[in-house]
Amino acid sequence: MAQKFGKYMLSAEQLFYWTKHSYASVNIAPVVPGHAMLISRRSVPSLSDLSDEEVADLFVAARNVGRVLQQHFEATAVTYAVQDGADSGQTVPVRYHCYSRPVYCQRVVA
Repeated sequence: MAQKFGKYMLSAEQLFYWTKHSYASVNIAPVVPGHAMLISRRSVPSLSDLSDEEVADLFVAARNVGRVLQQHFEATAVTYAVQDGADSGQTVPVRYHCYSRPVYCQRVVA
């Protein structure tokens, strides 16, 4: 089922993980392969507007998605990013979200 995300409509093909309070989508402007967004189901602009249950749900989802992305994309690590407010770089202020991004480092063997 498609989901509205600010001025964007995320198609069912972009969505891949759902919980009681959040869902995950491929990022509409990925920085690296596997860049995902974890999005609150409730439309609020800030992390501080979410209940404790919603925050816990969102970050457990971020951890679970990050694990799968790291394994699937053979990444060496995962970056979790939170932008809360326009001055932090948040570009979709009507729906709180955070990011899971696989990290790719080349290992040098001496």
